[in-house]
Amino acid sequence: MVELLVSLALLLIFIVILLLMRFSSKLGKISVDQDKLKGAVATCWKELGIDQDIGAIKERANDIQRATQNLENLFKVTRGRAEYGEFQLEQILKDLLPSKYIHIREKLPKIGKIPDAHITTPKGIVCIDSKFPLDKYRKMTETKDNTQREAFATNFRNDVKGHIEKIKTDYVKPQEGTTNFAFGFIPSEAVYQYLTECEMTLVADAAKQGVLLVSPATLAINLNLLTVGLQAMEISEKAEQIQKNLGKLSTSLKDVEKEWNTLYDHIKKAYNKAGDVDQKQTHLKNIFEQITQIEEQSEK
Repeated sequence: MVELLVSLALLLIFIVILLLMRFSSKLGKISVDQDKLKGAVATCWKELGIDQDIGAIKERANDIQRATQNLENLFKVTRGRAEYGEFQLEQILKDLLPSKYIHIREKLPKIGKIPDAHITTPKGIVCIDSKFPLDKYRKMTETKDNTQREAFATNFRNDVKGHIEKIKTDYVKPQEGTTNFAFGFIPSEAVYQYLTECEMTLVADAAKQGVLLVSPATLAINLNLLTVGLQAMEISEKAEQIQKNLGKLSTSLKDVEKEWNTLYDHIKKAYNKAGDVDQKQTHLKNIFEQITQIEEQSEK
């Protein structure tokens, strides 16, 4: 957009100059008032609205510069980076897991520590600590002096080691209800990529100690796998409950069957008794009819 406006402005100026040269060749030497020429060009810019467009572009550029400065100031402050990391972590958890499993900055019941977040699972509590070691990393990437870069890299490595040790000490305690691992969340893909490419031994050693360093992308992958496990657990729990209910239903059916068999026996006995009574009644009826016939014959 800027390039187009500049091109149009240059084209306009070029046309004005050509016209002046053309009139100059026809009419002879003409004295051109530079102030009038500048005024004419400015008037053209104003009529075309080019001055307003350039003003708007300049304002947008200033807005972008201010926003960039604010973001840089945010990441220069450790507290600001920590809050940003915690916010990002919370959003990822809420996007991928049911809320009943998520706990944000809540004290662990047995340990007494407060991780940035933890997840309750059937295998224990998964703790997540959000760290963003940016200062020494930024200095390391910005410096052009190789000696300083090595010094900053060493400091950055030691800083990460300290975070790993703290996570392991505070949040990897299976005997107190946690899982045998915890997540060290680094809310910067660039920092995470540097660690996995240039400090892979450090990352591998951390994993052996039960501290899994993750970025937003890799945390999302791990949480998706965890979600599948939690869903399988819920299905298993529902299946177990259904099985228990079926067991109760089976017991009830057996009780009904027992009562029905008793009732059936009574009905069968009553039916048989009714048959006997019917036979006796039929027999008595026949005898009665025979006696009646004999009396009638006697009267004749």
